Amino acid sequence: MHNYRRYNLTMMFLSLASIVLIILDLLSIISILDQPYFAIDIIFVVIFAFDYIYRLVLYEDKVEFVLHHVFDLLSIIPFYSIFRLFRLSRIFRILRFSHFIRFSRFSRLLGLKMRSQREIKSVLHTNGLIYVLYTAVLLILFSSTLFSVSEDISFSESVWWAIVTATTVGHGEIYPMTLTGRFAAILLMFLGLALIGTLTSSLTTYFSQSKSKEVQKINDLESKVDLLLEKISDMEDKLPK
Repeated sequence: MHNYRRYNLTMMFLSLASIVLIILDLLSIISILDQPYFAIDIIFVVIFAFDYIYRLVLYEDKVEFVLHHVFDLLSIIPFYSIFRLFRLSRIFRILRFSHFIRFSRFSRLLGLKMRSQREIKSVLHTNGLIYVLYTAVLLILFSSTLFSVSEDISFSESVWWAIVTATTVGHGEIYPMTLTGRFAAILLMFLGLALIGTLTSSLTTYFSQSKSKEVQKINDLESKVDLLLEKISDMEDKLPK
């Protein structure tokens, strides 16, 4: 058990280090293609690849594992090399964030209660909300990169524009002028509608299911009480008068 925790903690810290590298690259503070950052990133990819294979080997249902860890698989594929010529490499580096996301169970180290963790996990898995959030993050980053390249503005401003567009708030100071930028805006508009609808549906379903479970528990308890009263009544009838 202790070895398992140490292993997961090590992977969590490596994931954090990888995220720092990604952020520095996205902010153009460093270039991931330069040394020694490229070598460090390759080491991260190799480690995460071994981690993925190790968990896959231990998992009984291989198909289920692959289907439930799609983003883990994508995060270890070097898309940035394949798409370098198209200036889209940074989008796919964000997939590495999934390594940190899957360690969210360690949030108890920050003092969260296990009950809260279970409730949050239940909400995220209601109506596939977790997959919608994954897709939302990737689409926002994808659209931000398209907008940054096509409109020739900074990536940070593009992310700000993408977020306010996806949340249907709107931001009049920044708007697309090119066909590619308008395509990115359309993607974000549809994303905003889908995200709001899925979030509302998931919360409604979650609370409805929770209420149904509570009602079922009360009904079961009442049935047990009635059965107990019936047995007590039978015992009273059998007692000598």
